[in-house]
Amino acid sequence: MKKIITSLGLMMTGALIMSVLMWNMAPKMMVHELKSPYSVDKTVETISINARKQGWTVKNVVNMQKSMKKKLSEDIYATKVMKLGQTKYAYELIKHDDTRFVAAMMPHSIAVYEKSDGNTYISSMNMGLMGKIFGGETDRIMDKVQKDDDIILKFLLHN
Repeated sequence: MKKIITSLGLMMTGALIMSVLMWNMAPKMMVHELKSPYSVDKTVETISINARKQGWTVKNVVNMQKSMKKKLSEDIYATKVMKLGQTKYAYELIKHDDTRFVAAMMPHSIAVYEKSDGNTYISSMNMGLMGKIFGGETDRIMDKVQKDDDIILKFLLHN
């Protein structure tokens, strides 16, 4: 009986430690942040060119700094959010009732911003991991999105 109680206690402790680790690691796993060798505008331009080469459309670039200045009279570091679309992938996900819910994550967003250290960074969702969470057809398509992202953002991986 004592061995059973000890085993259960160890299992519970292990589960608790794993839960705490996952809770702390999840944000960094869900969103990638990479340093850019370029300015915000040059980074946006480079991502735009690379995205088009992969068959993506740059739907919009939202200038958050300009918006905050205009609406709140507050100044923030340069921050732009790029909205990218890939019609083929979007169609594959929204044509079925059981995968249409992922439309909430469309269009795909990549943020490009400056931090107080004067450097430019990008952040984007880990679409490969998101696909794994949802599974099935969503996983298959999100895996393609992640592979395209890796190519589009490859210039950032050499820093």
